[in-house]
Amino acid sequence: MEYSIHRNSTACNRLVKLFLTAALISIVLPASATELKPPFRTDHKAPLKATAKIEEQADRFTKFRVEFNGIEGDRVPGHLFLPKKISGRVPAALVQHGIGDKKHAEYIVECCRMLAERSIIALAIDAPGRGERKGPSKRGPAMWNLIAVNQWYRQHCGDYSRALDYLTTRPDVDAKRVGYVGFSWGAITGVTFTAHDPRVRALTSVVGGGLIGLLGKKLDPITNAHRIAPRPLLFINASKDQIVLKPLATALHKAAGPHAIVKWYDTDHTFSTMDRAIIMKVLADFMKANLQEKVAAKNGADAEK
Repeated sequence: MEYSIHRNSTACNRLVKLFLTAALISIVLPASATELKPPFRTDHKAPLKATAKIEEQADRFTKFRVEFNGIEGDRVPGHLFLPKKISGRVPAALVQHGIGDKKHAEYIVECCRMLAERSIIALAIDAPGRGERKGPSKRGPAMWNLIAVNQWYRQHCGDYSRALDYLTTRPDVDAKRVGYVGFSWGAITGVTFTAHDPRVRALTSVVGGGLIGLLGKKLDPITNAHRIAPRPLLFINASKDQIVLKPLATALHKAAGPHAIVKWYDTDHTFSTMDRAIIMKVLADFMKANLQEKVAAKNGADAEK
């Protein structure tokens, strides 16, 4: 069964170059280097001007195409998977793709379906310069241009914040039970984002790792990961990952602290040698368990102490 986090070799090569550069300029990152202020821009009061249109009616969910204003003022398109058998306010999760993909990548759709089957509303958005946001002048920066990548990384996090702004305004979403699931680049950026947004009550990072200072200490997941505790955090990594190398993953695990759950699988970055449904079930069950009303309330209260 095909499992493509990055659908083409060009995207893979870009990420490989990024991590090789990181390894060459690695620096020591003290855990105390973080600041209270998020290292990315947020604007919870800005108008979202959200729209939603039904795209698909399935047995267990309805898929909507949604749009809302991003942190830079451009429109952010997404797919929202709404479970059919729900009542009142239910949990929701933002599901984010890897560096070369888009909201309708096969593994993103499968993840959203599994979450919807567990009565969790799932939202997948196109990252800046990807999917519907890709154009002649909007392809994302060259990965060697670290200044541009730094700005791009911040825009990712800002758009995630706007995505949660959107989710938490929906009448069917319980704003106190929101989670995040990220794959590869979506996991890397997601750790930094979650560390500074207490609205995220549970996080799953799939084949993510640290950047060892490549984009500066303020943005690096390694510097920020400890802020997630005591909120539930699941790391899923591949022991034969050829893109996010094992030292980068273990550095992030260590930075997150002992509360994080770490699961290693004997496969590569794209899980090409195993059934991806195994991974999806593990993360979906984790999110369901930790977005239960009582569990999420306790995690939120503990995080505020």
